[in-house]
Amino acid sequence: MIPQLSIQERERRYKMVRAAMAERGIDVLLLPANTGRWEQLQGDSRYLTTIGGFATEVFTVFPREGDVTAYIFNRAAWWQRAQQWVGDVRDGRNRWGQNAIERITELGLQKGTIGISGLAGLFRAPEGIIPYSSVKAIQDAFPQATIVNATEMMQEIRAVKSAEEVSMLQRSAEIVEKTIEAMVENANPGVSEKELYGAMVHAMLANGGELPTLFFLSAGPGLSNSSFVPTDYRIQKCDRLINEIEAKYAGYAAQAVSPVVIGAADDDYQKMIDISRACFDAILHHMKPGVTFGWLFDIYRDTVERQGRGKYLWNHPMMHARGLGDDGPALLGDKDLERFSKIELKTGMTFILKPQVRPKEGKGRGSIGDTVTVTENGARRLGKRELQLIVKRI
Repeated sequence: MIPQLSIQERERRYKMVRAAMAERGIDVLLLPANTGRWEQLQGDSRYLTTIGGFATEVFTVFPREGDVTAYIFNRAAWWQRAQQWVGDVRDGRNRWGQNAIERITELGLQKGTIGISGLAGLFRAPEGIIPYSSVKAIQDAFPQATIVNATEMMQEIRAVKSAEEVSMLQRSAEIVEKTIEAMVENANPGVSEKELYGAMVHAMLANGGELPTLFFLSAGPGLSNSSFVPTDYRIQKCDRLINEIEAKYAGYAAQAVSPVVIGAADDDYQKMIDISRACFDAILHHMKPGVTFGWLFDIYRDTVERQGRGKYLWNHPMMHARGLGDDGPALLGDKDLERFSKIELKTGMTFILKPQVRPKEGKGRGSIGDTVTVTENGARRLGKRELQLIVKRI
């Protein structure tokens, strides 16, 4: 049985999205099937259907009035039974443009305004994720229709999580910590990155997670960045394990950054992690509704300057939203600061907070992080582990 969200949660989302559509004059919304970036790019479809996971491709037609339709590649009958949100589940056969034409014609909206999420403006994919041929087919079929970009609308809606969504993220955070335990337990000299990665995936799945999910993991002396691809490199004494670890539950992805050293930590790396932790605490303390991203960045920069005493500098990223994927807003670089600095936090926003620190001279960087959620009275961590550099004695 897959995790289920309530019908009340479905009605809350449908009401909110349809109100936003009415405000913008959108008659029907098309939500993409795109399993890229660990399925994060089809978060909008999953948000309105609960369908997804294990590389399930789902394309959704969401009318302002009428039944929602989910088109799935090759697993429609199974998903019809497995979820309770969408009654009209069809086999899409990877012909998303033709699927849209079919359903829009059934709805009688050939001359309407068609909103497409993912046309452009995703912060991880600013040029969009929709195939040109799909959009062209819709334009050719409905020359009197108006097509608009609905990406920002969906990002704004998904940015604020309900209590039910936060509970899914809390469960994800618990799975992340089980995965971290497996990483530390199995990170022994002679074990390869691939073997360690496999042990972590096993722990994540055994505790209720799903695939695909994001694991960055690299081992080696003096490392600063983790890799997308585990290798045959075998762990040695004094290696660092640099990582970003996610787990998904019902599609909701919590994340943690939990650095490990094998044997002993050098003073420079320990100092960077200590400063990162100080930044984490300072930012978390000030994360309240109404506070802007720009102000939180100032706290990050000032904390590094005060703690680093000229020897250490701040280094992007600082934080980005988590939910059904790469939810906005984010602060990963200077361009994001320009774009999002005036955005105010709201109750229900949830982020991975992972301030990075680097030396003024030399190489390397240090970071520690966890998933946090904004409440009416402040913010709280979803993780329970001690937030510190883990030193595995051998």
